Amino acid sequence: MTVFVETDFLLAIAKDDDWLQERAEDVLDEREVVTSPFAYLELLLVLERHQFNYVRLFANLLDVVPVGDENEQQVVLKAVAYFEDGMTPFDSFHAATAETRSLPLLSLDKAYEDVDPERLPLEPTADE
Repeated sequence: MTVFVETDFLLAIAKDDDWLQERAEDVLDEREVVTSPFAYLELLLVLERHQFNYVRLFANLLDVVPVGDENEQQVVLKAVAYFEDGMTPFDSFHAATAETRSLPLLSLDKAYEDVDPERLPLEPTADE
C-alpha cells in the first residue's frame, strides 16, 4: 500500500539523528511512500538555517520519497537550485513552477529577473 507522507517523515529521513528515523526507515521497508512539492518546500524552510548541499540532499530524498510526477520532481529540483543561488524558499518554488510550466512570471519581485522564467512586471511601467 502506498502512503502519503509529510515533512516530519522527510526530516526523519534527512537528519543524521532523529527520534523518528528508525520508524521512518521501517515504513520505507514496508510501504511505498509519496509526498508533494509542498512537503519539500516546508523541508527547505526548516533546513534553511543549516549548511547542506541542498541539491544533492533533495535529489537523494526524491529517489526515496517521490512526488507525483516528473514535472513536480523538476519543480523541487529547480527550486532547490534557485534557493542555493540565493532566492528565498517561496520565491524559488514560484520560479521553478513557472519555469517548469513554461510560463512567464508576473511579479513585483525583482529577484525573478535573474532566473529562467521571464518576469513580467506587475508594477506600472513608465508608459502607464
